[in-house]
Amino acid sequence: MREVYVGRQPIFDRSLSVLGYELLFRHSANAENATAAGDRATGRVIVNTFAELGLDRMVGNKRAFINLTRPFLVGTLPLPFDSEDVVLEILETTAVDDDLLAGLQRLIAAGYTLAIDDFRADDSERTQKLLPFVTYVKVDVLSQTDEELANSVEQCRAHNVHLIAERVEDHRTFHRCVDLGFDYFQGYLLGRPAVVSTPGLAPTTVACMELLNRLSKPDVSFDELVEIVRIDLGLSYRLLRAVNSAASGLVRPISSVREALVMLGHRQLRAWVLLMVVADASDVVEEQLTSAMTRARMCELIAVHLRTVRPDVAFFGGLLSSLDFLLNMPMSEVVERLPLEDTIRRALVSREGDLGRIIDTVAAYEVADLEALASSPIELSDLAPAYLNAIAWSMSVTAEAVSA
Repeated sequence: MREVYVGRQPIFDRSLSVLGYELLFRHSANAENATAAGDRATGRVIVNTFAELGLDRMVGNKRAFINLTRPFLVGTLPLPFDSEDVVLEILETTAVDDDLLAGLQRLIAAGYTLAIDDFRADDSERTQKLLPFVTYVKVDVLSQTDEELANSVEQCRAHNVHLIAERVEDHRTFHRCVDLGFDYFQGYLLGRPAVVSTPGLAPTTVACMELLNRLSKPDVSFDELVEIVRIDLGLSYRLLRAVNSAASGLVRPISSVREALVMLGHRQLRAWVLLMVVADASDVVEEQLTSAMTRARMCELIAVHLRTVRPDVAFFGGLLSSLDFLLNMPMSEVVERLPLEDTIRRALVSREGDLGRIIDTVAAYEVADLEALASSPIELSDLAPAYLNAIAWSMSVTAEAVSA
């Protein structure tokens, strides 16, 4: 478990209402600038926004502006989110060639909205090729003279684009940009970047790589994929958050890892896992994972014995029941982040139903709460072998993952 961060800076219209937020890479709560760049920074922003914090929390019903490096624009690296409410920014360092223009055309056909970052009129050969593809043009007004700024605006007016003034840091600059006809404004005068954070749970790199390996095989079965995901708590959590993202089009709650993977589909699953690897989001504590996996496996074994809950649902519920401790937040807040069936929600929050009783029994056994175990639906003599089986299995699984 570690804290994850994303910076966000508002973009305002001429009436000072918020159009959206630019999402920025940040490594800590008090960081004022990015400490990483390129594909990794882009990957971190996307993973942390969609699979950790949630797009709705970051931007509400406004637009999210995300800087993309060339591999994301040409399709070498995937965009595992829908096009609605997201604006993709083309960085000023991106080389413009036929491959890029073809990639931009595909993104537009898929419904994405594009923007040019740091537009300059003196870079006319490059930017003239990009202007027909974009909806927004961002201009760094602090780096241009009044004459250069006027030339940039004039060049853009020949196209049907909205102008965004970046780095508006004083009232003179703001009023100058208003007079020039800028539509939107961003800068320290109006709002500094704020860092939003949340506890995060990263998957192990080995699980991500193994999943990518299996997904590359045309005859891979969902059973194989489920087995990999369900034994990595961080991966399970991230994928559940991805399913629950505001841009993922969730249509119904889920009750197992299998249902989450079916809902994502092979293509989206591959995209998310590849992005996690690129973002280098692998940070694991073996003891915590062993404890969580032991509880999940023991819940599964008890479910097999009782036959009142499907074993895969019991494993899933047992796995998620450790998240309040791992994320250091109340379980009621944890379940609000995840697209869970109501029976699983109630089992996790208030230990209701057959699943809740199974989780309660395992939790009581972990701390030797004999009073609670006295009302358990399973005999104490049957719990000991289940626990030994579960701990041996979980130690084997997590040790292999951590050492690989």
